[in-house]
Amino acid sequence: MTSATAAPGSASRTVTAFAADVGGTWVRLRTGGADGPVERLRSPSRLNHPDRPLALLREDMAELLCAAAPPGAHAAVSFGAAIDHLTGEILGSAPLWGAAAQPYDLGAVLRERRPDVTWRLVNDVTAALVDFAAAHARPGVRRVGYLTLSSGIAMRVADLERHRIPVDDRGLQGEVGHLPAMTTAPELRRAPLPCECGGTGHLASVSSGPGIARVAGLLGIAWGPALPQRFPDALTAGDPRARRLLELCVEPVAHLLRTLWCLDPHLDLLGIGGGVVEGLGDHYAAELRRQLGLATSYADRGREPDWLAGRLVWCGPGAVDPLRGAERVGRWLPGIVP
Repeated sequence: MTSATAAPGSASRTVTAFAADVGGTWVRLRTGGADGPVERLRSPSRLNHPDRPLALLREDMAELLCAAAPPGAHAAVSFGAAIDHLTGEILGSAPLWGAAAQPYDLGAVLRERRPDVTWRLVNDVTAALVDFAAAHARPGVRRVGYLTLSSGIAMRVADLERHRIPVDDRGLQGEVGHLPAMTTAPELRRAPLPCECGGTGHLASVSSGPGIARVAGLLGIAWGPALPQRFPDALTAGDPRARRLLELCVEPVAHLLRTLWCLDPHLDLLGIGGGVVEGLGDHYAAELRRQLGLATSYADRGREPDWLAGRLVWCGPGAVDPLRGAERVGRWLPGIVP
C-alpha cells in the first residue's frame, strides 16, 4: 500500500508502507502494505546466537531494520520486547537479549541512522491485540485481551468502551511471563526453573516454548531438539509422561486466567495464540479448558464449556498478525495512556 502525502509548502510524494515483526526466533518483513510478500529471516537474538555479545546483537538488529526499510518509508515495527509505550524505550526482552535490563532506545537509533524513514515502534503483543480486536471483537464486548505463548509469554488488554490500552507509569502492561508461576505441582515447587530473563520460577520458566523443554528435562523426557515434533505425537498416542508434561505446563496459565477473570469480570473476550498453542493445537486447548472447568474454591467454582466457548478464541497460524496490527495501531496510540 502506498499513499500520497504532502508536507506544508512541499510537493506531494508517494510514501511506501513498510512493516516488521521482530521476535526471538524470526523477523518478518513486508513492504507495500497488506498485499505485499512477507520475507522471513532468522532473528539476531540471544535465542539464535547465545554466545554473541549483547552490544553486537543490538547492532545486528538495527542494521537489519535499517537495511530493510525502503527510502522515505513509513515503518511500523512490532517488536518482541517490553517497551515503555510512553517513551519508546525498550526495557527488556529475554528471547532477544537475555537478562539485559538496561533500557535501550532502539527507535532513537533507527531515527538517527535512517532519518528519511518515519519509525513507529510498538510492542508485538500490543500489535497482535489490535489485530485480534479488529477481527473478533463483537458489539457489547467491554474489554478484550490477547495472550501469546511462544518463546516468551505476554498479554495485553484493551478497553473498547473508551478505546484505550492502559499502561502503568513505566509504560507497561501485561508482562505476565515474568510473574511467579502459580503451580501446585511438587515437581516444580521443589526446584524453581530458570527463565531467560535471569530470574527463576517465572510463568515463562514453565509455560513458554523453552520452559516446556525445561519441564520435560525435569521429568526425564529426553526428546531434545525433536520435542516440538514428538510432544504432540506422544499426546495423540496417550503417552502418560506427555500427559503429565502438558498438565504441568498448562496449570500456571489456567491459574493466570482464573486470576484475570476474578479481578476483571468485564474481560469479555480473550485470544490465545503463539507457537506453543499452534504446535500443540487441540491438545493444549482441551487441557486448558479441562483445568479451567475444575472448581478450586467458592470464589472459582469452575467455568462451564459454554461460558468458555463464548470468551476464548484459539488463534491458529496466521489468525493474528502483528504485521497487520503494527499498521493498524496508529489510531490506538493516543489511547495508550497511564
